[in-house]
Amino acid sequence: MKKPSMKTTVLEEELTRLFPSEWLRETAKETGFVKRFREIDPVVFFWALVLSFGVGLSRNLANVRRLYGSMSGADVVPSSFYDRFKPELIEFLKRCISRATAMEASESVPELSEKLQGFVELLCIDSTLVRLHDSLAKDWPGPRTNHSPAALKLNMVISVVGAGPREVQMVEGKKGESPLLKIGPWVESRILLFDLGYFKFKHFQDIDRHNGFFVSRLKDNANPLILHTLKQHRGNAIDVGYQKLRDIEPRLKRDVLDVEVQITTSTAKSEAVLRKNSQVMRVVGIWNEELKKYHFYITNLSVETLSAEEVAQLYRARWAIELTFKELKSNYQLDTIDSANKSVVQALICTAILTMIVSRRLLNLLKRMNPQKAKQMTNLRWANVFTVGAPQLFEAVMIYMGLNPRGYNPLFDMFIAESIDPNVSRKRMLDPWVK
Repeated sequence: MKKPSMKTTVLEEELTRLFPSEWLRETAKETGFVKRFREIDPVVFFWALVLSFGVGLSRNLANVRRLYGSMSGADVVPSSFYDRFKPELIEFLKRCISRATAMEASESVPELSEKLQGFVELLCIDSTLVRLHDSLAKDWPGPRTNHSPAALKLNMVISVVGAGPREVQMVEGKKGESPLLKIGPWVESRILLFDLGYFKFKHFQDIDRHNGFFVSRLKDNANPLILHTLKQHRGNAIDVGYQKLRDIEPRLKRDVLDVEVQITTSTAKSEAVLRKNSQVMRVVGIWNEELKKYHFYITNLSVETLSAEEVAQLYRARWAIELTFKELKSNYQLDTIDSANKSVVQALICTAILTMIVSRRLLNLLKRMNPQKAKQMTNLRWANVFTVGAPQLFEAVMIYMGLNPRGYNPLFDMFIAESIDPNVSRKRMLDPWVK
């Protein structure tokens, strides 16, 4: 057998460090997914799912079974293989996700731009609906506004600059987003970006109390009391101090509003109680000439840290999570789940997430090894390259672990060449925030 090159083996080394064979086998046994390794090898099963099933090349379970058999050398009875798609497999896959997200959180040190020096990480949270077979409406009821009676809500916290998800939740489609945001010590020195689904003054106060930071759009019905202006304006700018934001909005003539406001979670009528439960935050308003309206943002980032315009620009980095969901649905088949089997559905969703985690892990590896080209390696471009190369990578991983010594297929140079965007001068969304 031809000896693999160092360039190629670094890919397999990275993946087997993320999911060592020993850990996969121990976890499979702990969760009850596999009781006897003679029947199913959880290592081959795992990588067959992630590097074949996850990219949609073997979406049919029968094809996955054949692929598993060809790699493991085992003649698996169809019923024995299909019976593995039970709650024990779901628990096994969830533990794999937890391991990967924990490793990313502990190992990944995103390089933020000079503007964001002093912050640990830039995170955003959002959710997406996954439409399911109508027969699953009892287990996974969808929201009333959705045309599908059955839907699952996938809620994620992702690192905007890092490799991917920091936390993953799968809940009923009808569940609201705000309760899914659990604030704790983990937010310290981090900036969290989120949309109106998570808007809650209590969240803002909790983030601030844990020495974290946030930027959110301001709800249309939010009407905080303005304390004073943080940005001085020349000319006939009206005095906005100690007035409600929505009351003075129609009379504003400035392009940028940057003010300190008082917010409260109390509904008491007593001024003393309101003051006791109030907190000072910052509201930024940017005039949109095309729409002839203000876009308002609320944050606890100081004016010394970011200007009003930079706050609005930073919020646009939330688009990174939209691109993550697009990647999951377009490249990893999250939008093509038509099974009526609850366990199969959850296995497919977990597999899509794991495939994306593995993909992003390799992309970050390539970026570290090619720092001069790192900015040209975008997530979506890489996802397309990874999807094409995943079957060869599956075979390479099996060979690397001694599970299928039939040959070797070098991938490193192809991955590098194809993942770099040739448009060198193209402006990137994260350029202001990443070195």
